[in-house]
Amino acid sequence: MKQTKRLLTWILAVVLIAASLAFAACVDKPQAQKLTELTLPQLKENQMAVIIKNGDNDYTCYAVTLTDQLKTGEDVVNYLQDEADLEVDWQESAYGKYINGIGGAKVSGTNDYVAIFTSVTSDKGAGAGALSYQIGDVTVAYAQVGISDMKTEYGAVFYFEIQTFGL
Repeated sequence: MKQTKRLLTWILAVVLIAASLAFAACVDKPQAQKLTELTLPQLKENQMAVIIKNGDNDYTCYAVTLTDQLKTGEDVVNYLQDEADLEVDWQESAYGKYINGIGGAKVSGTNDYVAIFTSVTSDKGAGAGALSYQIGDVTVAYAQVGISDMKTEYGAVFYFEIQTFGL
């Protein structure tokens, strides 16, 4: 009888631990938020935002809770690909990894590319001609580093859109 009680106690403990881990894993799973204008989501203190322009007046936004494993832009995009089923088309080149498509932003023409913008000061293009956007009270500018080298930080914003090379 004592052994049965002990066994049931252990089983109950294992079930409770498993249930709490499953619940914890679901709590922070990033959810896609559809937007009709370029705005910031409500962020918690330990989060950053990823915004993708899918087309005219069509944006997808994610609030990402940063962890020690999410140190670069590539880490964040891979995380969203794994945890939020974000569609990403990666390509390797002699210059490193780059993105041909992310979410609804997909390269369709020969001169098209996925432009990446960031609010992280050390990664922003600082030249007079550097393209930038104001999103709420945050300015994002064209990233001067590749996605694999982009840094993350609390409150950061990464913005992706299709641009066309000038001829």
